[in-house]
Amino acid sequence: MQRSDNCRKLPHHEGQGCGPKGRSALNGKRWDQLFDGFSQRRRQQRERTENLRELVAWYDEQTEHVMTLVREVARERATQLLSSAAASPKPGSVLKVDVEWPSHPPINLDPEGPFMSFMRLRLPEREVHLYSHRVGTSAPLIHFVVAGADAPDRSKKRMLGRPGCRIERREGGGFLLRSVGGDADGSIVSVDDLAFRAFELLLGD
Repeated sequence: MQRSDNCRKLPHHEGQGCGPKGRSALNGKRWDQLFDGFSQRRRQQRERTENLRELVAWYDEQTEHVMTLVREVARERATQLLSSAAASPKPGSVLKVDVEWPSHPPINLDPEGPFMSFMRLRLPEREVHLYSHRVGTSAPLIHFVVAGADAPDRSKKRMLGRPGCRIERREGGGFLLRSVGGDADGSIVSVDDLAFRAFELLLGD
């Protein structure tokens, strides 16, 4: 008996006929493949979303941790500077550095960012801001901004940005700080390096 055109167009495997049972088996298989593929893609998407959610939570946790450590080092060095200046015989040599973190409410305007937090080291005539910055699931950055003293017209205050570091995940656990920009781009830096750079900008020329 000659097969119909529709029967000839159906894909089939050896041993499967073109009768109702063969067509039913083929149809069932392609539906199974479609549904299985869809389920697998949904599962993979959920896993990627969960992994990214965990990564962002880790970034935010480590950013707060790093900023807290920088604050503690900065406060310790500010106390050391104050003691050193107080022991100087020169009048008017006492220098008190105010260290404030957070110095401004964090910025979180949109689910994709930017996400920012702020720290300030201040002398009467000069201040340095450290700020963290993260967009989406990218690694957070910490940068510096140098500003002159407060003035009635803040729009005329001179602001100078300086590169800092990127917070990365250390293999085996913990965080790693990698320098960004400048001659030391890509090198590993420490919390003490960040605090030192902030004081260098604050006390420098």
